[in-house]
Amino acid sequence: MRERLMTNHGTAAVGAAAVVIAALAGPAGAEPARRSVQSGDSGVTCGLEQAPMRDGVRLATEVYLPPGDGPFPVILQRTPYNRRSPAPGTDCDTAVGRYFAERGYATLNQDTRGRYRSEGEFDAMRQEARDGYDAVEWAAAQPWSNGKVGMIGGSYVGLTQWQAAVEQPPHLVAIAPHYSSSDYHKGWTYQGGAFDLWFAQSWTAQTLAPDTLQRRLEAAGLPREQVLQEVEAFVAEGRAKLLDDWLWRMPLKDFAGFRRNGNIAAYYDEWLARPGYDDYWGALDVETKYPSIQVPALITGGWYDVFQEGTVRNFLGMRDEAGSEAARNGTQLVMRALCHACPADTTAGEIDFGPDNAFDLNAAWARWFDYWLKGIDNGVVDDPPVRLFVMTPPDEGTAGGGFWISADEFPLPGSVESRFYLRSGGRANSIAGDGLLASAGPEGPADAYVYDPREPVPTVGGNMCCRNDMLASGAFDQRAVERRGDVLVYTSEPLEEDLTVIGPVRVELWAASSAPDTDFTAKLVDVHLDGYAHNVSEGIIRARFRNSDYRESWLTPGAVHDYTIDLGYTATVFRRGHRIRLEISSSNFPHFDRNPNTATAFGEGAELKTAAQRVLHDDLHPSHLVLQVAPDVQAP
Repeated sequence: MRERLMTNHGTAAVGAAAVVIAALAGPAGAEPARRSVQSGDSGVTCGLEQAPMRDGVRLATEVYLPPGDGPFPVILQRTPYNRRSPAPGTDCDTAVGRYFAERGYATLNQDTRGRYRSEGEFDAMRQEARDGYDAVEWAAAQPWSNGKVGMIGGSYVGLTQWQAAVEQPPHLVAIAPHYSSSDYHKGWTYQGGAFDLWFAQSWTAQTLAPDTLQRRLEAAGLPREQVLQEVEAFVAEGRAKLLDDWLWRMPLKDFAGFRRNGNIAAYYDEWLARPGYDDYWGALDVETKYPSIQVPALITGGWYDVFQEGTVRNFLGMRDEAGSEAARNGTQLVMRALCHACPADTTAGEIDFGPDNAFDLNAAWARWFDYWLKGIDNGVVDDPPVRLFVMTPPDEGTAGGGFWISADEFPLPGSVESRFYLRSGGRANSIAGDGLLASAGPEGPADAYVYDPREPVPTVGGNMCCRNDMLASGAFDQRAVERRGDVLVYTSEPLEEDLTVIGPVRVELWAASSAPDTDFTAKLVDVHLDGYAHNVSEGIIRARFRNSDYRESWLTPGAVHDYTIDLGYTATVFRRGHRIRLEISSSNFPHFDRNPNTATAFGEGAELKTAAQRVLHDDLHPSHLVLQVAPDVQAP
């Protein structure tokens, strides 16, 4: 199985670690050079300054200034990632800085605390609220600033915006978070109680930890050449071992890959120590703090993004609960076919959704801030608050399409909740089984399979982050997974007409297990005319957290329990002749950690047991898929 996981999407050569090492060009946390350089032929200048935080820690900040005397409105990006280009002779030459400076904005690119050129210690997520407040207010007070500040960026750089906005810095006017979540427990680190293992470990190993390791080695006084060699060796080790070694290690809490030169990722251990929602997660949770946010947000994201659900929930929460009329009425949502850190083109995985899926994010941000920071009456506030790209997959092959729609709210007014019930003769195992999806109601004896955590169902695409060069995300053919006997497959008859599905997707499942704890997974699939079966959305539920994100509740082995599995959101058309398919199983690895089917504390058990699973679909246990159908939306 480990070999199969390696070959699903391939692993890039270890030599690719040089890409990461090239970013480690300057001494971590070093004194930034205070100089100003010309950036291109546009008259934009760039200098590197140090922004003091309230505790005296200084954060390295690239300042791009337009030609002229100013003062200028400010666009701030706060990032834990090294955005420096390899352009010689300058410490600040990022394309986004030049882009907005050429359009009349003082544009700031700031290394967050403990990252690259900034001082301090990095503590993922927990440091960004106060530092974000201080960074905004520092920017507003500079002589080149007119006192109006906006923020941009995606993923963690979206998190830095939400955390700052909650603190209400007086000079923050608007934000523009791109694919970033709302609850950093559910939807960032965990989903349905299962640990997002691939995201947490690959992100830490390949993106976050190398800079921290470099800083530790430099602080120990090692020679520069030795420092770079050791960091390069660490990155190469992660690339070589992630898929076939590190992700398989049990117990999870004993993983020692980040424990070198002390602990270079103590936050990773914190995540593992807190599988349930507690005060640690509550302090970071944006969903409980929308009334504190006073500024409007242009929220953009992708249907195949790991943070897709949180992106949409941020929009819904802001429209309903934000702390000012401008924030409630001004917040907008734009979603398209996009996966996290994928190439910025029209594809999401294997499927190309066509030229209409293109979206110029910088141009959208510029228009947004032209209104909110410059006061240009460009019609932004008259735009529909919801703009969605509706995917139309192909009948054959992987060349698809889609179209844009606008709405005043989400889900769409007039949408209808439609149920598709599970049916079988008790043999729904694999694509060769007899599982059916039908609107008429449930029918048939229970289906059974054995979940063995030693042989988990492999991840093939989906809503993941972040190393697509190692394990790809997005839409992929699922037929290899569907041939497994531990995957139940329920498929509808060919559709007689197009079915447009826009909104949340969930599965209501009645199931029993021989284990005191286990997982159930669900995947919505579109089956094309030629049999190609691509994933639309997916979800998981850990049985011990089926009733609450806060408290564990063990199973009674053999007893039937009901589960709600959230599969996020989508906007897609199941074309006439296509079939709707639902997969039910108990693992999706390495996207999520393997449930060992025991009652041990999370992350502490090394023993793996098999679990005998039963999925019921009768009148007393009507297991079903729930889709939001938009009857008024038709593909062109």
